[in-house]
Amino acid sequence: MSPRPTVLWDLDGTLIGQRRRTFATLMPAGAAWVFRDLVPPQRFLPLLRRTISDVRANDSDHTNTELMVRLLAERLGAGREVVSDRLERLAEVEFARLRTCFPPRPAAVSAVRGLAETGARQAIATNPLWPRSTVEARIRWGGLEPTFFAFVTSGDIMRRAKPRLEFYSELLDHLGAAAGDCVMVGNDPAHDGPAAQLGIPVFLVGARAADIPPAVARTGLVTTGDHRALRRWLGIEEDSCSSS
Repeated sequence: MSPRPTVLWDLDGTLIGQRRRTFATLMPAGAAWVFRDLVPPQRFLPLLRRTISDVRANDSDHTNTELMVRLLAERLGAGREVVSDRLERLAEVEFARLRTCFPPRPAAVSAVRGLAETGARQAIATNPLWPRSTVEARIRWGGLEPTFFAFVTSGDIMRRAKPRLEFYSELLDHLGAAAGDCVMVGNDPAHDGPAAQLGIPVFLVGARAADIPPAVARTGLVTTGDHRALRRWLGIEEDSCSSS
């Protein structure tokens, strides 16, 4: 591994907080509202869940966003331009109302800024199910700017999703990097941990070792701990903000 590996950051729950239950209620409600003129909410919500599940399993040459548009258009009996317009409205208008679901994490911001001062390359490795605008909004809500990151995963670009190993392989291809040139920082053993199976050292913030999947644990490449331990793992000087 090089002295300063590329740091791959998960977003929700890692760089920013996430109020999962509130988001899981409000996001589908916003989507149902946007599509209400095409299908009643009680029909749309199961359809949306099935479509998102299919996008997670994307095995095509289409980006995740392209696949979502195509599947929704087919299942709603609507034109792709109509669906694309609704999804854009969901991302630009309804998603903006969910800011309180993603509180900032000062310790994470401090770590990103500390790495930036060393010249380390950093990337966002969030699950790419939605357009880039929604990712950039969350980055800013967390107290950072997208310019801190050399690459940001989003549905507009990526063709695979977490927790599949193909997601991490695709990300490495975009970065032009080998697994040994990177480290992954996340909080979810099931979604972020699999990076270790490709040879990427992983740090899971606030996770329990008991929750790490056996295939991931066997790699010996996964570390768990708090933000203070993360700073040591990343080789950043101690910071008073890192204890939060």
